[in-house]
Amino acid sequence: VATRPGELEDGVQDSAKEGVGIPAAGLSKESEAEEVKLQVRVQDGIYTAAQTFDDLGLTPELLKGLYAEMKFEKPSKIQAETLPMIIQPPNTNLIAQAHNGSGKTTCFTLGMLSRCDASVNEPQALCICPTRELVIQNRRVLEKMGKYTGIRCVTTGEKRDLKGAAIDAQIVIGTPGTLKSWMRPGRFQQLNVSGIKILVFDEADQMMAATGFADDSTRMFKEIQKATARRGGQVQVLLFSATFSEQVFKFCTAVVPPPVN
Repeated sequence: VATRPGELEDGVQDSAKEGVGIPAAGLSKESEAEEVKLQVRVQDGIYTAAQTFDDLGLTPELLKGLYAEMKFEKPSKIQAETLPMIIQPPNTNLIAQAHNGSGKTTCFTLGMLSRCDASVNEPQALCICPTRELVIQNRRVLEKMGKYTGIRCVTTGEKRDLKGAAIDAQIVIGTPGTLKSWMRPGRFQQLNVSGIKILVFDEADQMMAATGFADDSTRMFKEIQKATARRGGQVQVLLFSATFSEQVFKFCTAVVPPPVN
C-alpha cells in the first residue's frame, strides 16, 4: 500500500543479512522462486520498477557503497518495486511485506541515506526498531552502504550524557523507550525531530501490534509529524515487515492510509 506524505492521519527483525540485494553471482533457482512470493501492494501506478540501482538517480557515493561495499549487482524484486517510490519525488509513504532475506533492510536504509544531506548537522532520518539487536544490525548495514557519503549515525545503544549537546548526526536508529526519552521536550532534549524527512518502522508488525509498541509508535509519529509541519516539512513513513496480521495491517493503514482513487 503506497500513500503520499501529507495524507497521514493524526489518529503506526529483518534477518541479520546485510541488506540483501542480488549479488554479482546472481540468484539461485531457489532464490528466484522465492522472489515471486514478495508482496508489495501498490495503488499508485506512476512508478516503474528499477532494473538497476543506476535507474534510481542515486549519488556516486551511494552507488559506490552498493557496488563496492555491499557487492550488489542489481536490485532484488522488493527493491526494484519499492525503491522508486521511496527515493523519487513525491517520496511515497509505504507499507511493504516480504519474507526475511528478501532485501527489506536495503530498501529503507537506502531510502534514509538518499534523503539525508551530510552538510546539515541535524537528524533527518529516524528508524524505530523493536529490539537492540535489530538496531545494531541496521546500523551495520547503514554504515557499510553509506561508507562514502559522510552521513553519520547515532543509535540508542550508545551511552549519552543526557545534559550534553543534542544529537547532530543525520540518521538515528533506536528502540522506542530510549527514543521517547531523547525526544522529551526541555532544556536537555537530545533528539530534535523537526528536521526528520523519513521515518522507518522496522518489524512494523511488532511496532504496531496492540500487545507491542503501538502506543509508543503512534505517539512518536504524531510528535514527529507536528514538529516537521511547524517547519513546513512533511515526513515520509515506511513500514516494513515479514508478516502482518489482519488486525495490525488495518491499524497500519489507518495511520498511513492509501490514497483515494
